Amino acid sequence: MKHFPHNQHVYLAGSIEGIPWSEATEWRIQATEQLSRYEIDCLDPCRRVAFEKSGEVRHADARIFKADLQDIAFSTVVLANLSENIGGKKWGTVAEVAHAHTKNKIIIVILAPGQWVHPFISQYATEIHYSVEEACKAVKEYFL
Repeated sequence: MKHFPHNQHVYLAGSIEGIPWSEATEWRIQATEQLSRYEIDCLDPCRRVAFEKSGEVRHADARIFKADLQDIAFSTVVLANLSENIGGKKWGTVAEVAHAHTKNKIIIVILAPGQWVHPFISQYATEIHYSVEEACKAVKEYFL
């Protein structure tokens, strides 16, 4: 794992599969920039996708899966973007939220304004916010 200068981390859960790379990474870059102002490090699962696409790594799915679970275990907060404004299937993101819940992690969920909230998500979420900015402000409060 990359060495980070701080002891607490935020895992950035959200769609990757089935959407343009720019859509998968745009909000993550925004969150990373905002949280870095507070010296909060982010663990971005997109950093591993390049080797999966190379076709050179055997068992890439299992490696990504286990590495993501380790990132969640290593994080203090999981910031999960489940906004319907971002495409993709979100199956992996929901699984990550459920895993984070079993690890008693703080789970901050981003939804679109007016988006229906599934009962599981409303119960798994520590907080629900409606923009990356609001969610990052909430994350910061857990690191004071």
